[in-house]
Amino acid sequence: MNYNEALNFIHSRDKFGSRPGMERIEALCNAFDNPQDKLKYVHVAGTNGKGSTCHMIASVLSESGYKVGLFTSPFVVDFRERIQINGEMISREDLAEIISEVKPVVEKLSKQGIEPTEFEIITITAFLYFLRQNCDIVVLEVGLGGLLDSTNIIKKSEVSVITSISLDHTNILGDTLLKIAEQKCGIFKEGGNVVGYPQPDFAVERFIKDKAKEKNCKYFPHELSKIRLVREEIDGSTIIYAGCTFKIPLTGKHQLYNFATAVAAINVLKQNGWNVTYKSLIDGISKVKVPARTEIISHTPLTIIDGGHNAEGVDALCNTLVKFCANRKIIAVFGMMKDKDYRYAVKKLAPLCERIYTTEASNPRTLDAKSLAKEVKQYCKKVRPEPNPEKAYYKALKKAKDDDVVLVCGSLYLASDVKKFIKWHHITKRNYFFNQASTKYFRTILYPIG
Repeated sequence: MNYNEALNFIHSRDKFGSRPGMERIEALCNAFDNPQDKLKYVHVAGTNGKGSTCHMIASVLSESGYKVGLFTSPFVVDFRERIQINGEMISREDLAEIISEVKPVVEKLSKQGIEPTEFEIITITAFLYFLRQNCDIVVLEVGLGGLLDSTNIIKKSEVSVITSISLDHTNILGDTLLKIAEQKCGIFKEGGNVVGYPQPDFAVERFIKDKAKEKNCKYFPHELSKIRLVREEIDGSTIIYAGCTFKIPLTGKHQLYNFATAVAAINVLKQNGWNVTYKSLIDGISKVKVPARTEIISHTPLTIIDGGHNAEGVDALCNTLVKFCANRKIIAVFGMMKDKDYRYAVKKLAPLCERIYTTEASNPRTLDAKSLAKEVKQYCKKVRPEPNPEKAYYKALKKAKDDDVVLVCGSLYLASDVKKFIKWHHITKRNYFFNQASTKYFRTILYPIG
């Protein structure tokens, strides 16, 4: 089996959707002698901030000299982003080799009426890879919820981390913050360690502490009160923590909260014998990169890609735009899934924009561009539906002057679509492109896709 065949097999299991439950992942893990039981973990659940917090913790531990596995979801450009060791994605060859072993097991289970999902197959693949690569520790991000998520097959963790709790996936996790929090707290292990995020809702924070107590866990609060903000800029924040200066290269005040949570988790690890110095903490945080989280890909014009898709994510993006882009025209490429609260996003985002191109991500759940444009028109008069994300992006870029802002937002699927055809280097011949007859010419001659 080659890499493309492996990917095709993985994605073929998408037809079984996201189904909470442990039967399928237990069957998969049992077939491979339970590789998850032979690894150590930092287990992270929450609605928002999971990815950033995971990347922070993994980067610091890597800088400390450990071999660190990182399992996150979803990916933005390359599927292999989901499984990394010390910042390096799993190789195509290793992924293909493991899936070659996993596929016949899945086919055998299917004959028994057990149908592993795509995410469950990715999870067992990650466990096998991290074990075979002799990882010292794995930073494990929950896929959906916590209690019945496939990552919760692990029996213990060095520390369980809960990030921000907000309303999302309410059809599966529950329609209140406390119901969702209960699912997230399902990752707590008897007698383990728990780190909490600075929840805006006191009742949620109290609930998490109570759940930790029920499991006889030691609860460790975040470190937010020990952080002093020195400077906040569009490309990150400078802070003082424990007498040391840190540069957090991630945009938005919420990243301070993620930092406070990540540092608390690191401190728990230090108490348990993991060797982390302040130098490795500073260096690790400074090297953190998280795709599509208010990610700046160009400064002329300022071009931002953000995958926030729920109320909290939208609020964080809008707060950043108000703070740093208030005097600049914002031209947005905007697309959302129809099962998300797109009306809330439109109401918050659209008034901040000069012009909006509504578009459609390459996902069957995407809201069609015309319907989204109709919603947007209530708050922004200059709106045009353009179903093709690539065309929408280049139309926005063409309209933007050098001191304007081009914003791609509303969905991680849209972020993925756009990043696949955007190269990282600065567009120096933008005006030349605008005079060309077609986008295709520009892409193949000046801006090749590779």
